Amino acid sequence: MSTNISFLIPTLNEEKNIAYSLESCAFADQVFVLDSGSTDKTKELAEAAGAFFVYHPWEGYARQKNWGLDNLPLETEWIFILDADEVITSPLRDELLELAGSMALTDKSGFYVNRYFVWEGKQIRHCGYYPSWNLRFFRRGKARYEERDVHEHMVVDGPVGYLKGEMHHEDRRGREYLWQKHLKYAELEAREMVKSVKGESTGELKPSFRGNSLELRRAIKERIWPFLPARWALRFLYMYILKQGFLDGATGLDMCLFMTRYEFEIARKFKAFKNIANSSGVR
Repeated sequence: MSTNISFLIPTLNEEKNIAYSLESCAFADQVFVLDSGSTDKTKELAEAAGAFFVYHPWEGYARQKNWGLDNLPLETEWIFILDADEVITSPLRDELLELAGSMALTDKSGFYVNRYFVWEGKQIRHCGYYPSWNLRFFRRGKARYEERDVHEHMVVDGPVGYLKGEMHHEDRRGREYLWQKHLKYAELEAREMVKSVKGESTGELKPSFRGNSLELRRAIKERIWPFLPARWALRFLYMYILKQGFLDGATGLDMCLFMTRYEFEIARKFKAFKNIANSSGVR
């Protein structure tokens, strides 16, 4: 029986995660694994699970997924973009099936989906990481990612809604891998900050203090945050005190300290990139 749902899962060396995500979305009509050059068993695991494995050279977070939306033989009305370290929970699965099974149920072009993070084996419910809304479920042809190197958002043509079911987010590749991944994010984030202080906001989502929640967040991130001192300390205070990370116990403290270290790396790289831009005569 058709579900009218396809999944798109971008991957790179996800052998420790991919089996969980694939099992959770096995109900769908189509599951595409869009790989950018894995050297582990990602391909074997994907094909064993019955997914369509497609290789495409890495173009960046937004461009890679947009390439998949433009070029993969997606046939269903509804598409869900799922990270390899995410799992569709049973309540979310049932909600997706109900929506996609009857077009008369909604006039929405896309839906935001909440997710909870599992950190060192414990579910995080504070720290500013819950709730964590992402627009992932949408009608084919109605949504694309903005062209941005990091923290890209999806732009939807039409009204959007919010689902009740949640995604489970847990990267099982280990702490050292996670740190190296965040170092890459830090470089991308720092480069975006240099662009923002030069007044070169990237992406289709424009910063606005009078816009929607995403536009307001982008405005704070680009027009206020880069100019604040000791941003790493502010990040810790925001996560641990304001967002009550202390309620998640020792695990919450560990996560807050990890992200504080990440913010320090962003600041360090931002300073270096800004100095290079200034010395080269770029203002």
